[in-house]
Amino acid sequence: MSLPFSRSVRSLGIDSYRASRIGMVLALVIMIVLLAWFFLAKVTLYEVSSDLSFTADGHVLAYFPKESLKRIQPGQPVILRVYYDTEQTALTLPAMVISTEKDGEQVEIIVNSEEAYSLPLQEDLTGQVQVEIEYVTPATLVRRASGSYLNNSQFPVSPQDAGQP
Repeated sequence: MSLPFSRSVRSLGIDSYRASRIGMVLALVIMIVLLAWFFLAKVTLYEVSSDLSFTADGHVLAYFPKESLKRIQPGQPVILRVYYDTEQTALTLPAMVISTEKDGEQVEIIVNSEEAYSLPLQEDLTGQVQVEIEYVTPATLVRRASGSYLNNSQFPVSPQDAGQP
C-alpha cells in the first residue's frame, strides 16, 4: 500500500539525519588530522653502517660509502649500538661525529656516555652506527619516491622496434 504524500513529506521533515551528520563530521576531523600529520610530522633519515672499529682512545671509526659521506658532517648526532656478547645483547649509546675523511670512507665518532668506558674493548665487538642525516615530512618522502619512480627508464608502448622505420 502506498503512503499519502503528506505522510512521506512529514517523515522526511521529522528525520534529522543526525547519525549521517555525526559520521561526516568525524570523517572530516580524521581526514584533517591525517593531512596535518602527512604535511607536518618529522621523520628522521639515517645513514647506517655496520662496519666499525674501536680505537685505543675510545673513539669509534665507522665506514660508509662515498655517496653517504657527502651527507655526513662533523657535529651530527649518532646512535651507536654495540653488541657485546654472544647473545647479541645491544647497548645503545649516544654519540657525535667528530670528523670525516675527505677522500676515504671513514667517519670518526666520539661516544657521549660514561657507559662506553665500561665496555671491554675487544677486537670482536660488533655494532651499528646510525648517523642522523635530516628530518623530512612524509609528504617529502612520497615526493622523492614518486620522482625516482618517474625518472626511471620507461618501457616503450609500441611493440615495434624504435630503430627501424
